[in-house]
Amino acid sequence: MMNKIKKEFEDGMKLIWKKVDPKDLKPGDHIYAYRLYGSYSHHGIYAEDGYVIHFTRTEGKEAILPRSRVEPETVPACPECGYQKNTGGGVIKTCLDCFRRARKTLHSIHYFMYGAPQLGFLLKNSGTCNTLSCTRSPQEVVKAANELLKSDDFGEYDLTGNNCEHFATYCKTGVRASVQTAFYDACLMKHKEPKNHS
Repeated sequence: MMNKIKKEFEDGMKLIWKKVDPKDLKPGDHIYAYRLYGSYSHHGIYAEDGYVIHFTRTEGKEAILPRSRVEPETVPACPECGYQKNTGGGVIKTCLDCFRRARKTLHSIHYFMYGAPQLGFLLKNSGTCNTLSCTRSPQEVVKAANELLKSDDFGEYDLTGNNCEHFATYCKTGVRASVQTAFYDACLMKHKEPKNHS
């Protein structure tokens, strides 16, 4: 029993610290990069040859924080993939650097873990893992992501109901899920609960 608990704890700790060398990525990997000082993570599916398919804010929807007033309306297109920030959204395909860049910082890439042990899930449940099983082969995952890219039919971006983690999890499992937003929703509900003054 103690060995099982120890192994689950060690697996959970791997989730917290595991960074990925971009050279080790394989098509179909669900990856993420932290944003805003680690308060949330951005998710996508690694396609191949240094490209990621991911879901971004669609027009008219707010991100976690509104765009800065000093940020220009448009920025130059990326010389690698042609992506131009602030020019639309939805399901997009960009180079790995555009996927992991926030402002001028290139953030580390992490693997998203499926079938996480319950203890690991509880230790770091902020968009790093879930307990779902991945039911699709890497080829099926990339195919699902490419089909959604071609049709651009994943719906309107919604921070808590239809975000980048929902997209990546759907490509991997066929289920729309975001433990990151479920975790934050649970925290918000806990703070909103009326205090019992018995």
